[in-house]
Amino acid sequence: MKFTIIGAGNGGQSMAAHLTLLGQEVVLYDIQAELINKIKDLGGIRAEGVFEGFASVHATTDLELAMREPEVIMVTTTGTAHKHVARSISPFLKDGQVIMIFPGYWGALEFRNIFSELGMNKDVYVAETESLIYTCRYIEPGHVRVRKVKESLEFATLPASDAELVKEKLKDVYPQLVPTDSVLTTTLNNVNPIFHVPILLLNTGRIESEGDFYFYPEGATPGVVNLMEELERERLEIGKSLSINLSTCLELLNRFYDVEEATLYEGIQKNPAYQTGKAPTTLNYRYIYEDIPYGLYPIVKLGEKLGVKTPTANLLIDLASLIRKENLRANGLELSDLGLADKTPEEIVEYLKVGNRAYQ
Repeated sequence: MKFTIIGAGNGGQSMAAHLTLLGQEVVLYDIQAELINKIKDLGGIRAEGVFEGFASVHATTDLELAMREPEVIMVTTTGTAHKHVARSISPFLKDGQVIMIFPGYWGALEFRNIFSELGMNKDVYVAETESLIYTCRYIEPGHVRVRKVKESLEFATLPASDAELVKEKLKDVYPQLVPTDSVLTTTLNNVNPIFHVPILLLNTGRIESEGDFYFYPEGATPGVVNLMEELERERLEIGKSLSINLSTCLELLNRFYDVEEATLYEGIQKNPAYQTGKAPTTLNYRYIYEDIPYGLYPIVKLGEKLGVKTPTANLLIDLASLIRKENLRANGLELSDLGLADKTPEEIVEYLKVGNRAYQ
């Protein structure tokens, strides 16, 4: 198949290499000219880890070229870029294309809302996953290390009825994709905000000091995990209010990494994929600037609509704002960005099932 991958970060480069090595035709797009030029100079991407080889990937900064022929469009940018990506690709979309967002971060809702605002009427399929399918880092442009390809990964479509078609389309390259009931399930099952924000903030002193440490095995101490579990309770309560059957963080670790432990602390400590990942060396990092405005903040706003209290999420947003000396709520994802602001809880559930057809 012909794939276009939008975003040449850790996930995008790993995906481009993997899909190319699987025999697919891949175009990798990013707006960063220096990054793309380095990949072009190398002629592709070298992968090491759970799969290895050199992949001759076509990399470009020309979006019109990148969007010329894809059957599947993979979006691997941070959540903060979703609005821009949705607006940028809209003029080039064609009937029958699949858009898959890795991971969701409310992305399917946001893309559908943008397409509706723009009057984009092509019959495309919009899907998202609960997590990036790879545990990976790029060492330098054109060189990635992939520690794990997740064993099982849930995805959902908006509307939910499109899921089987998307699964059929991608089954040969990603057989581990499993349909779930709605894009709120995939978004709320994204554990990045639950894991990243508490570990980062409660290790501020270590991050701002000299020397490296391992983010999960050293940063996720028992006390830090206690806070993560409080944050998880709020997430699960929101799911319960919408009759969405969310997975616990421990269940997700088992599904992604085949980790079978009795507690979340042990699950994190015993996860082989977490053992070698170094902590960030700065707080000016996506664990704050993506995981708060596109993670914790919309959870708070959805909780307000549903009458679910979220004191732990609010506390962490306020703490991060104090540490960074800026209002991290100011650029947060609002329910109006998702097309949910004017909907009742019952209408939200219906919208997730049938999309805009319920309101036409």
